[in-house]
Amino acid sequence: MEYKVINLLQTRELKAKFTKSEESILDFIEKNFDKIPKYSVVKLCEEAYASQASVNRVCKKLGFKGFSELKYSIEQDLEKMENSKNLSINNTFFYIENINFQDVQGIAEVIKENRKILIYGLGASQITASYLQRQLLYLGFQAIVVSEERMIEQFDDFILFILSSSGETLRVKHVAKKFKESGKTVVAITKSGSSLDEICNFTFTHNISIDKLDAISREQQLHMIIMVNELINRVQNG
Repeated sequence: MEYKVINLLQTRELKAKFTKSEESILDFIEKNFDKIPKYSVVKLCEEAYASQASVNRVCKKLGFKGFSELKYSIEQDLEKMENSKNLSINNTFFYIENINFQDVQGIAEVIKENRKILIYGLGASQITASYLQRQLLYLGFQAIVVSEERMIEQFDDFILFILSSSGETLRVKHVAKKFKESGKTVVAITKSGSSLDEICNFTFTHNISIDKLDAISREQQLHMIIMVNELINRVQNG
């Protein structure tokens, strides 16, 4: 998102050169960014211990005609920042509301009882798989990320933990079915009602329609990360 003022203040990538007193004004504006729209130029001068001439020079070096135009641009920046924050909050709440948290305790108990865990995820889920592995290693579990079916077959006394947001990837379904048919335990974080949900012994599920998410949201795996965090909290704290 493009901001008119805050990026200039934070990066200071400006063509114009500023004196020390002008730099001090910039520092004050950045520190009190959300308050500046309520300031008059006189109040700013008093608070920043600066002259009105110095403030006007700073405004012009930033590319504005004067303090009034700077204030207006700061107001626009603040409005964009608030909208961006609200959008992020709404997106996060959407994910949380569509996670079936009642499922998590069962899978947490299985993990605590079986401290050797193979973690399998393809595509974007590989990011979540690596994250889950690190969390389990911190808690003292033996956690190994595997990417090939032949690697999985080498571990006899491990449970298989699959991460698949859709639960419909052919390779994932094949691996889960084959592992379970060998008499081993398969658990997963996946979509409720998916093929993978039906195959596994235990699952922690969500109700999000993956095909309706944009490409960036699918890659970010935010809902999967939230679910991993909840699972780790249950494993750690009971």
